[in-house]
Order: sequence, then structure tokens, then C-alpha cells
Amino acid sequence: MRSAEDRYRHGDLDFEAAVREVTGADIDREFFARIVHRLSVKDPAVLALSEHDAALLTESGFVTEPAAATAARVDRDIRMQDLVQGSLSVTAAAARLGVTIARIRQRLAAGTLWAFTSGRRLLPPAQFTAAGAVPHLEKVMPLVAKELHPLTVQALLTQPQPSLTVEGRPVSIVEWLTGSAGTASDIEHVADVITAAACESA
Repeated sequence: MRSAEDRYRHGDLDFEAAVREVTGADIDREFFARIVHRLSVKDPAVLALSEHDAALLTESGFVTEPAAATAARVDRDIRMQDLVQGSLSVTAAAARLGVTIARIRQRLAAGTLWAFTSGRRLLPPAQFTAAGAVPHLEKVMPLVAKELHPLTVQALLTQPQPSLTVEGRPVSIVEWLTGSAGTASDIEHVADVITAAACESA
């Protein structure tokens, strides 16, 4: 089967359908309208890439390629929409953990759960399992800087970390904590990863 890119180039697939097919995201027309609006804004502060996205472009050799920067912004918007759709509201988080809404708010204030605001307070899904909370996560979440971008926090929790290995295979913080006994040594390893991430983003 021809790729989405090839079919788009030959006019067999429109842009919106191509993006949906490639990303697998359920994107509506209103979302594309917001992307068009963002790309029309000339304010450098709005158009600026995050340090993470800029570093990825630099490593890929696309620093001088305007289309690459635009693609990175669109990709970030799509990932952010996915995160918003997949995150839990305070009410949903309370139901997932079997506690009151007041308890969720207490944990957010204490930093043992992490939330961001997108019209309302949302808790990234990486903090939860199908049945409740990721084991031992409350011991390390207070170390996560409140000013980090939600995508950064989600990636920090879910992407494999070179310093966290199981049978020689790098695993994510979530996977590490899920498979650990929550010992002081286990938690220290995760704390080191979070501290290093905070230093990199400073």
C-alpha cells in the first residue's frame, strides 16, 4: 500500500486525512483551525519552540529548515491534544483512586499527584493504572517541578530511561516503579532521573 505521504503528494489524500492517518489522532476541523491560527501569529514568543523540540531539530540537522520548525509545532499541538483527551479530571481521578475529590486536591497541593490546566485541571494519564495509581509514584512526584510542560512530565514518566534498567533493558519511571518493591534504593534511582531532568530543563 502506498504511504500517506505519497498519496498526499499525488492528491489522493487531503492534508487533514493524511495527518489523521499518520498520527492516529482523532483530530477535528476546529483543531486544524487552531493550528492555522497559531501558524499565522507573528509573535516570536508564541512561535518559539520548546528547548526539547529545538534540540531535536538541531540533532536532526533541520535548524535552517523552516518547514521542520513548523512541523515540530504542529506535532507538539497534536501531542498536546492527545494528552488533554487522555488526562483525567479531578473528579475522574477521585473515582479511579476510590477517594474523595477533596483528597485529590490535597494530593495535588502536596505534589504527590501532578496536574496542568487546559480549561480545567487535568491529571496526566501516566500517573494511573487501570485500577488505580502507579505504585510508589507518590514518593517521587513531589520532585517533579511544577513549571514543567505537561508533555515533558508525560514523557519523563513514560519514556525509557538509560539509568533505569531491567535485565539490561531501559525502562520508564512508571515501569520501574510498577515492578519495584518501593525500597529506598528503588526510589533513589528514580529521584536521580527526575533531578537530572530538572537540571536539563533549567
